[in-house]
Amino acid sequence: MSPRESLGQFHQHYLQQHLPQVPQPFNVFPIATGVSQPSLPYSRRDFYQISLYTGGTTQLQYAGHSLRIESPALLLYNPLAPYACTPIEPLHGYCCLFTTEFLPTPGQGVPWVDSPLFQLGASPVFLLTDEQCAFLTQLFEQMLAEVNSAYRYKFDLLRTHVHLLLHEVLRMQPDVPQLADPSAASRLATQFLQALAAQFPVASPALPLPLHTAEAFAQHLGVHVNYLSRVLRDVTGQPTSAHLAARITQEAKRLLQHADWPIADVAEALGFADPTYFNHFFRKHAGTSPNAFRRAEAAAPGRLVW
Repeated sequence: MSPRESLGQFHQHYLQQHLPQVPQPFNVFPIATGVSQPSLPYSRRDFYQISLYTGGTTQLQYAGHSLRIESPALLLYNPLAPYACTPIEPLHGYCCLFTTEFLPTPGQGVPWVDSPLFQLGASPVFLLTDEQCAFLTQLFEQMLAEVNSAYRYKFDLLRTHVHLLLHEVLRMQPDVPQLADPSAASRLATQFLQALAAQFPVASPALPLPLHTAEAFAQHLGVHVNYLSRVLRDVTGQPTSAHLAARITQEAKRLLQHADWPIADVAEALGFADPTYFNHFFRKHAGTSPNAFRRAEAAAPGRLVW
């Protein structure tokens, strides 16, 4: 499985005409009426995408399934599953893209990453009534106006708009059949991701992560460690170690930003017996040392936390 396409790569390949500026943690743009969109190749991406199609028809490939989508429809894509879109009739509407960091910090508000909207095996398609389409169109128009404003806290406001959009989707029932029953591999991958997410946020150095190694997760799930890694690579595009590294790095950043714990306590809470090993791990995955990261965050006045 090829590496997941980054937001920067996606912007370079497909968005220059819509979004000439450098991509931000949150981006929104209109899909021009009457202009055929290029086909997106079947691939995983490392960001979230929400597309509102107010007109046109597309053929969607998602996690091994193929669906013909008639507008109006809302499509939710996430980094767990590969997808591709091939326009059949010219599409128009709106699209927003955002990184995982843009979503709320675990423990603050709805845990969207773990919600039914972004689970393996869930359908990404929501067919809309005219009333639902009008409401979501208004939301996207508000986001378009806000993203280009000079308001200092516009990304916090945009996050609120995304929350409202996702809450509206949670009210809906998909008007297309759910994807076929997941395979044993998909079920195992889902169990792993749920078990991983359930450990966060870390609340106290006295309550360290119970599962922080591939071996521990394999034992918890009752499978061989190599089998678990192979299944995760096949289903999500990443092995066990990559999932653990990404999630632990994310939590480490949160603790370094918002907790006043000594770095040795942060290391212990995340399952590192030796702070030196945590330092090497964090430097490898965050590009800087824990101390330097904490100092930089503390010295950034008015910085918005994605």
